Amino acid sequence: MPSEHEIDAPSVRVWEGVLTRADCRSMIEDMVAATTVAGGVLRQSREAVDPRLRRCSEHSLGTGQAATVVAAMREVAGQALTAHPLSEVRLDGPKFCSYSVGEHFRAHRDRSADPLDPAAVRARLLSIVCLLNDTDSAGGLPAFDGGALVTHVPRGNGGVEPVNITPVAGSVVVFKADLLHEVRPVRSGVRYSAIGWLYSVD
Repeated sequence: MPSEHEIDAPSVRVWEGVLTRADCRSMIEDMVAATTVAGGVLRQSREAVDPRLRRCSEHSLGTGQAATVVAAMREVAGQALTAHPLSEVRLDGPKFCSYSVGEHFRAHRDRSADPLDPAAVRARLLSIVCLLNDTDSAGGLPAFDGGALVTHVPRGNGGVEPVNITPVAGSVVVFKADLLHEVRPVRSGVRYSAIGWLYSVD
């Protein structure tokens, strides 16, 4: 059974054991075999490649291949949502991403306030990150170092504190879509993950 815990940041929650290491290995094998494109960023409703902001690859998986991750995201979403019934939200994604040595995603927010961006992006409530590998090669998973997911959490004194999420394969991280966060540069290996977003359809 997946176990859920909060790190030292109430706005960030982590479920471990949502996927098995065998599930993760299968997803990574599908990603490696899939068509890839350079990861982009959204600007006024258009995807643009900007390696200064984001350097990674996105992998095109079919609906059947993505089903395991979609099910994991939906399972966690059902537990994470408190203010919105599931009938009032939709899942956007997942996108499957890999970060090789030196690749990164600078600090950003997943929810947009730009009126030119799609309504689904402006209505994002939660970001969901499914981590597919970690620093351990157990179970035949490729290991990596670096590439930390860092959330910048507001504190009561008006400051912001960076909080590192320790990567654990098969875990799912959920945080508010307007929370500033980043992926630090990978130092060795390749970091694999899937990302999705819950958005309101009110």
